[in-house]
Amino acid sequence: MTDSCLVQSYDRIVSLSHAEKAFLHSLEEQPTDFNAGDVIAAQASHCDQLFVVSQGWCISEIADDTGQCQIIDVHLPGDIIGTREVAFARRLSTLRAVTPTTVCPFPRRRLNTMFRDAPRLSGVFVLIAMQREAILSERIFDLGRRDALARVCHFLLEIQERLKDSCTVDGHEIQLPLTQQHLADTLGLTSVHISRVIRRLREMGVVDIKRGQALILDPKRLRVLARKNEEYLELDTSWIEGTSALTVSEAMLDGFPDAPVAEQPPGE
Repeated sequence: MTDSCLVQSYDRIVSLSHAEKAFLHSLEEQPTDFNAGDVIAAQASHCDQLFVVSQGWCISEIADDTGQCQIIDVHLPGDIIGTREVAFARRLSTLRAVTPTTVCPFPRRRLNTMFRDAPRLSGVFVLIAMQREAILSERIFDLGRRDALARVCHFLLEIQERLKDSCTVDGHEIQLPLTQQHLADTLGLTSVHISRVIRRLREMGVVDIKRGQALILDPKRLRVLARKNEEYLELDTSWIEGTSALTVSEAMLDGFPDAPVAEQPPGE
């Protein structure tokens, strides 16, 4: 069984047992394909599922009655989408495919199983969810205090760091299948302003963005221009490292935990 991006991203944070990997794989048993631009789940629709991104890029966007749109999140392979919405009956945002995308829906009740029977997976889930909140906090700082050049540079560095965890990074070349309008709607700018910033970064010899790729030419200067806070992407796993791995029962894998889950023997 080949490890998915979801399994690889969790395994980088804390070494997983075979049983824990099996549970994560079970969240990806219902893959569904979407074309670029397709709505996967609409804002205000009934909310009873989360999604794992197996392939491709998605965005979460909020729109009002006038058509104004703000992209609040960019989702990469290995992400679990919907952690902010599990407390609500209706979706807070629209989930849309940016590229041809495969997502795997799973019922949110599966979280009850994980929280009860898999403490290490639960800990990693919480860590990643809080990291997503930290990213939103940085986006607020972007919109309020960083200029356009810093916003774009900061976003590029953030995507580069996140791609490392999504098993799709390639050195200094960053996948960036976002249009200038996507970037504008994410960073609170106009597409014309984004175009000017991209041209300026190319002329400065810092980044060259074209054809769905961003090539970082001067990493050191990019970090200076981004005025980046380093802390918000660095996870502290110390509080979950001593947690015992558990054996996952068949009931746990099918989402109906009727039987107790035995503690995994030492060394497995």
